[in-house]
This record gives sequence, structure tokens and C-alpha cells, in this order.
Amino acid sequence: MPSVRFRFPSPVVALGFCLAIALMLPLLYVTVSAVTADPAIWRRLWTTRVPELFFNTISLSLGVAVINLTLGISLAWILTRYAFAGSKIWDWLLILPLSIPSYVLAYTYTYLLKRGGTLEHIWQTIAGPEATFFSPFSFAGAVLVLALNTFPFVYLLARSAFKNFNVSFEEVARTTGANRVTTFFRVSLPLIRPSLIAGLFLAILYVASDFGAVSLLRFQTFTYAVYQQMTGRFDNTAAACLSLVLVACAFVFLFGERWFRQRSRFYQTTGRYRKPVPQPCGPLTTLLFTSYLLLVFGAAFGLPVLLLIRWTVQAASAGEIAPQFFGYVWNSVSLSGITATAAVLCGIPLAYLACRRRTWAGTFCVQGAYT
Repeated sequence: MPSVRFRFPSPVVALGFCLAIALMLPLLYVTVSAVTADPAIWRRLWTTRVPELFFNTISLSLGVAVINLTLGISLAWILTRYAFAGSKIWDWLLILPLSIPSYVLAYTYTYLLKRGGTLEHIWQTIAGPEATFFSPFSFAGAVLVLALNTFPFVYLLARSAFKNFNVSFEEVARTTGANRVTTFFRVSLPLIRPSLIAGLFLAILYVASDFGAVSLLRFQTFTYAVYQQMTGRFDNTAAACLSLVLVACAFVFLFGERWFRQRSRFYQTTGRYRKPVPQPCGPLTTLLFTSYLLLVFGAAFGLPVLLLIRWTVQAASAGEIAPQFFGYVWNSVSLSGITATAAVLCGIPLAYLACRRRTWAGTFCVQGAYT
């Protein structure tokens, strides 16, 4: 009887298994803690906290998604279909809002939107002395901050899709009598739907998992409630239960994104493929586009950074910057570099398994790490 030889897994597969298990440990801990929790805790949370948190988290994600779609699509369309002074610079300027942490952006807007603040004075000049601006500690404030922080996710993927778009489809639609608006909504947008959905779900997952901005703005979501359970009530079991509900919502978003992608597969024809050529703009159009770009960039990056620079200069001139401040800067830079290097090193074997090892072991490693 022939003997069965055991084959050891390759080093890449073994490394992928270790990475997948390490990345799945938090999920396993939350799942075990929540499943083994006292049913009374689940009943209390489900009748008091979960409905409100679920509504707040979903409504916040949807509100941010609407603004992200509007900003991302419009900005990508302008910069890929029109040529005007400075259009090449705006390509990378609109990515800079991703460099500002959400809690830093929220902190600056608590100052800008406060009663008697800068934006309220501007608004009262326009609308009258009795006019008031919405509070940053509200649903509108949370949506504004997180939308300004995450719209580049949709913009980047929409810009890439528009740049590689086959304009032959639009030309065929125009020959049938469709105007530009009809062609845009009936032809252009449906064909880039996979890219839009991918960017949109990425932004939604970011919003659902964000803690810094919602905690600073005191807007009740799952992440903020988990923190309150752990630090205020010292109830790790209840925190695990709320975390599991949030993870379940994230899984719904992920499966929804995959379902949309599988139903939205489009193929470019090779016979007549032409990339879009940006059209030159006149002075008035250039002024309108530049004003719109400046407004978005100023709100998402320019105004907060100028405010931070102003505070830094004031603190430096008053001698309020302590020597340990530079240590904090070094810690941030070094930690960022180490984390980025570790992320790349961990991603290389997983990417290799995803592309070169289409086996059950490779699929387990990739899906486990992705989860």
C-alpha cells in the first residue's frame, strides 16, 4: 500500500496563515465575548442603545455618501473633461484632505462653527444679524466634517474611471439625439458605476469605524458608544456586544459592495477605443470651475490648515510650545514610517497569494486578512 506523504506548506502560505490569524484575533475576541455574554445584557442594549446607535450610524453614513458622490463625481468630471489654468495642479491638491486626521478636522470646525465664530459672522453678514449657523455638535456638523474628510475616496476612483473612459459610447448616444445631460446620466455614470460603488463603500466603512470625529463632536455612533462602555461603565462585555453589531453592519456593507461589483461588470471594446480629450475652457468657465475647486479645497484642507498654522504661530510667539512637542513630532513621523513599512511587508505575501496561489489556502489567508 503506497504511503501518503505529507507536504509542508510553502513559506509564503505559512506566513499568510500567520498574518490572517493575527489580523482575525480582534474579531474572534469580540465574537466570543459577545456570544457568551449574559442574555440580559443583550436585552438591555437592544431595547435602549442599539436602535438609536444603528439609526445614527446608518444616517451618518448615508449623509456622507450623498455629499461624497456629489463632490467626487463633479470634481472628477471637471478635471478630466476640461482643460483650464491650474487643472493639473488640482489633480493632486484634492487628495490632500486625506492627510488631515478626522478628529483634527473636527476640532478646527468646532472653532469655526461655534456661536459667534468666523463662519457665523460671515453668514450673518450675508443673511442678516439674526441668522444663525448650525452647531458643529449636531448631525449636520458630523456629516460636514466626515464628508470633507472622505470625499477623495470617491474622487480618486471616479477620476481614474473617467480618464480611462471610452468616449465612443458617448458619441453613439449623441448621434441618437441625446443631449449632454442625458448622455452623462444615461451613459457615462452607469459605465463607471463599479468605481463609484467601490469608492463609496470605502468611505462608508471609514465613517462607520471612525471614532475621533464623532467623539469630539459628541455624536452617538457605535464606535463612540463602545468607548463609553469601556471607559465610563467599565463594561467590556457590553462593548463587545456593540462591537459585534458594528462588525455585522460592516459585513453587510462589504457583501453589498461585492454584490454590486459582480452585477456591474463592463468591458471596453478594443475596436473603437478613444480616451476623452479635455476641452479648453473660456475665461468665465475657468473662473466658475476654479471658484468651485477653491471652495471645496478651502473647506476640506486650506481653511483648517491655515487655522492650525495661526494657532501654532500664536503659541510659538507666546513661548507656549514645550520642548517635548518636538518629541511628539518625531514619535508621529517614526511611528508612521514603521507602520507603513510593516503594512507593505504584510501586504506583499497576501498579494502574492491572491494573484499566484488560487487555492483554498491562499483564499483563506486573503479573505481572513481582508475581514
